[in-house]
Amino acid sequence: MPRTTPLAPLLVALLAALLGPPALPAAPAGSTGLTAAVRARDVLPAEGLVASSVVPLPDQAALDAHYYLAEESLLGLGRTADAVFARYRTEAGEMLLLVAAYPSAEEAERVYRRFGGDFFSKVFEPASPRFVEKIETGDWAGAARKGPVLIVVLEAPDRTSCDGLLRRAEEKAAAVKIP
Repeated sequence: MPRTTPLAPLLVALLAALLGPPALPAAPAGSTGLTAAVRARDVLPAEGLVASSVVPLPDQAALDAHYYLAEESLLGLGRTADAVFARYRTEAGEMLLLVAAYPSAEEAERVYRRFGGDFFSKVFEPASPRFVEKIETGDWAGAARKGPVLIVVLEAPDRTSCDGLLRRAEEKAAAVKIP
C-alpha cells in the first residue's frame, strides 16, 4: 500500500510561509500580564529566520517543551518576561535563538549573570555584556544583554554563525524603542 503524507502539517507550513509568524496576543487593557517594556519578537533578526519556528515562551514549561536548558528556571520566564524561541538557517547550518525581554536592564543583567554562570564554562565573565564559546557538545553558543533584553544563541555550527546571529539580534535590540 503506498505511503501518504498527512496534509495538515504541509498546509500549516505553507500558511506559515505565506502569512509569516503569528502575532503575539496583546494584553487586554488594564491587564496585569507581562510587564516587559520590549517585545522579544521585535528583536528577532529577519535574515535566516524560519518563520514557522517562532514560539512564544510564557514560562519555563514552554521552553522545556522546545529546548531543555536546566532543571530550574534560569531565565526567570513568567509574568514579567516576554520571551520567544526561533530557529535560523545559515549556509553553515541551523541554530537556535532565544530572546527574553525583562521589565528592566537590571533584571536582564541578573538573569544574564545567573544563566551564563550556570550554562557556560568557568571562563564566562559576567561583567562582559556578551560571551561566545564552544560548548562541550561541540556546538557554539553565545549570550548577550542589551538593555532589558537577554539574547541567547544555541547549537550554532561555528563561531562565525553564532557571533553573527548574536550581533544582529543585539543591533535589533538596540534599535527597539522602549516606551
